[in-house]
Amino acid sequence: MDGVMQHGPKVSKIKLDYFQVLSFIINSLKNPNNPNFLFAFLAVSKGTVEGRVRSRRGILELAGAIRCSTGRSPFAYLRYGCYCGLGGKGWPMDRVDWCCFHHDCCYGRAEQAGCQPKTESYHWECKDNSAVCDSLEDKCQKMACECDREAAKCFSKAPYHRKYLLWPDFLCGEIQPLCRYQIHDS
Repeated sequence: MDGVMQHGPKVSKIKLDYFQVLSFIINSLKNPNNPNFLFAFLAVSKGTVEGRVRSRRGILELAGAIRCSTGRSPFAYLRYGCYCGLGGKGWPMDRVDWCCFHHDCCYGRAEQAGCQPKTESYHWECKDNSAVCDSLEDKCQKMACECDREAAKCFSKAPYHRKYLLWPDFLCGEIQPLCRYQIHDS
């Protein structure tokens, strides 16, 4: 009977299917370059992603900058460590996580300046494995692009540790670093 235990006709089959799906998702998430990674990520983060559709457009620029600078799928940086992905708390786990922390701080500075970097769309180009957006005139577009460009550049220099992918929040702790804001006198 193809591995289905006969304790109850539908219950056993459902349990087996659930564990097969769970195994598929876990194995797919181990390698961000796996073609099934996107499906697995969406399956795991459905609750996190719902309600975030509005921030999709600006995040696409960040995703492109990451692909340009690192050659990696941007999904390799979602739910990585304590700061990569939505939200963030505790102490960053490694250099990649620090990149995400600084990116969050950069977006915070842009928001304090009245911008919406998570939804800001802007034009950029990939030149020599670097995101370039020198020709932007709009202040908010410039700020969003600079944040994304610096994060992607930071990722390209930082070693990637798969063990921090899907890192549980409770291991991040409560103590967190402060953002360093540069204050300019006008």
